[in-house]
Amino acid sequence: MKKVLLFLFCFSTLQLAAQEEHRALTAILFDYTHQFPMADLQESFGDNSSIGISVIRKTTDNWLFGMDGSYIFGEKVKNENLFDNIATEDGSIINEDGLFANILTFERGFSAFLLGGKAFTFAESNASGIYVVGGIGYMQHKIRIQTQEDFIPHLSEEYKKGYDRLSGGISMKVNANYMYFSKKNNIKFVAGVELIKGWTKNLRAYNFDEMQYTSDSNRNDILLGIKAGFIIPIFKKNTEEFHYR
Repeated sequence: MKKVLLFLFCFSTLQLAAQEEHRALTAILFDYTHQFPMADLQESFGDNSSIGISVIRKTTDNWLFGMDGSYIFGEKVKNENLFDNIATEDGSIINEDGLFANILTFERGFSAFLLGGKAFTFAESNASGIYVVGGIGYMQHKIRIQTQEDFIPHLSEEYKKGYDRLSGGISMKVNANYMYFSKKNNIKFVAGVELIKGWTKNLRAYNFDEMQYTSDSNRNDILLGIKAGFIIPIFKKNTEEFHYR
């Protein structure tokens, strides 16, 4: 009887250990986020989008660490008087041939963070659950000035720097995501919300449109985002081999 009990105890221990090992994973996430600017950023741009990639490692104790990077893009720039000092009385801009030029402006930027957090899974044998992550990193944004095929002397590549409001600085983020890993099929997705707070400053020395040197004070840039994407998980088993699922 003692041998049977000892066998059952050892078998149960091995099963639990294997189950715990199965819960550790590395996940690669690809996501799209619709972002709403707030504070100072709201005065410069409208809603924007970002596409990102993340690499997250979840330990057997459900602790998380990793990194991410996102490309930020938008079509709404709110500074309607940006080129007033090089425009005609009716607001037109003339190219080198004396013709009306077509100028487009966009929001462009990026962010990158080191991450850490905690996963709250619903079952020991399944990685699905709520993943809460915080991070510290860097965010940068600017006005992209596109002159199409026109050459405008006042908006050469070098002169654009006096108008593009390139800004960057230390940033922090927090997000709460629901991550779903199906055992029956290949459906694996992520959906959630995130908040990014950036202490950025203008990285250019002089604004041509304002005809003054830029301020050295920090901006208060905030982005609230709603995201969705898909997951490529890599589970680690006791064989020390990695398996795509």
